Amino acid sequence: MPGPDDWAPLSEDVRRTLELLLAGESEAARGFRRQIPHTAMHASDCACPCVYLRVDTKAVAAVPTDTRTAVVAGGSLCDAGGGYDGEVSLFAVDGALSDLQFCDWEDKGPGGRRLWEWIGHVHPA
Repeated sequence: MPGPDDWAPLSEDVRRTLELLLAGESEAARGFRRQIPHTAMHASDCACPCVYLRVDTKAVAAVPTDTRTAVVAGGSLCDAGGGYDGEVSLFAVDGALSDLQFCDWEDKGPGGRRLWEWIGHVHPA
């Protein structure tokens, strides 16, 4: 896990991706959206554009979840031609956003598109 000085504010690309994945109207989606302005990021070491997330839980409340670690939203990844290219999953630990994982079956990444443009159908957890 990253050290205390390895965290940065969310990039515009990651922020928009989180907003897209959490666009639902459930109380949980609203609670996780409230965490976005209080979240920092650190790129992971994996080949996909995954990022670790850290929420300032002193500034914003955790969201109640059924389990300690939960997938709180996800979506399908689509290649440039609109074909299925993998999955994106947004994880929370103890009710705080913790990990944005991209599983790219073709291992080609989003190409010239921004992360949020790579997402096809969103399926909230």
